[in-house]
Amino acid sequence: MAEQQTGLAVIRTTLQSKGVIDLFKSVLPAAVGEHAKEAAERFAKMVYTAVAMSPTLQQCSDKSIVKASSISASLNLDIDSRGLAYLVPYRNKGVMEAQFQIGYMGLIELAFRSGKVKAINAHCIFESEKGVVKISRLNGQYAVEHPFSFEKPSGAMVAVYATAQVDGFGAQTIVLRADEVERFRALSKAPGSPAWVNHFDAMAKKTAIRQLAKFLPKSILDDFSRGAALDEQESYADAQVAAQDDINATTGTNLIDAAFETNVEQTPESGGAVMDSSGEDFMKD
Repeated sequence: MAEQQTGLAVIRTTLQSKGVIDLFKSVLPAAVGEHAKEAAERFAKMVYTAVAMSPTLQQCSDKSIVKASSISASLNLDIDSRGLAYLVPYRNKGVMEAQFQIGYMGLIELAFRSGKVKAINAHCIFESEKGVVKISRLNGQYAVEHPFSFEKPSGAMVAVYATAQVDGFGAQTIVLRADEVERFRALSKAPGSPAWVNHFDAMAKKTAIRQLAKFLPKSILDDFSRGAALDEQESYADAQVAAQDDINATTGTNLIDAAFETNVEQTPESGGAVMDSSGEDFMKD
């Protein structure tokens, strides 16, 4: 009897299976066209590399990794070092599960894809800048004058803002005070995650961009709005159901089981770097 596979080997076998490749192929955007199979195989390899680089992700169930990856595939966001999207390991009632999380750059990527967004950016305002930054609000519309300075700002972050220039709609801006950012952080799935602790400014910018998405025309920013909505789901199960709806709408079939029991006490797990000890190339012919 062959020895039962465990950990990374199980995940590797799952990701190279025909069913998972077909799943990725079905949820990738139609624009991939005749290269859908190659794109799906490439995406599976990318997911495997991300898992191989994180010992904690290797503890996650292969089912949760496929579910989380399918959301990223449906948005056509690569899971790699550019930080467009991530697989984040969480402990759910004692069981390690992977969860999809969109990155700051991923939201910007989705915004530009529409072809209607001419510019999008986000900036933090710090204590030392309060005297020079001018923020006005007229009829609900924000305008921010934020002079550039060669001097590094100091003090705590007091606000963050995001602006998008949309063809035919002009500039749209949203401003969040620090306390509002902290409120969104408290409502997030992992307010104490390494992302918030070690990269607070980037997470604050992402929060502002995500909130800005709610006020942009959905008709021309479908992917951006959907990506922001998926990222904002307070429950892993809700995000999976939303992804399943997208999959069903595309394929007419129920390819993955969207049911997943959540736990409000989910906590993120950190990971390090490790490579597949087999030394073999993933998905060799």
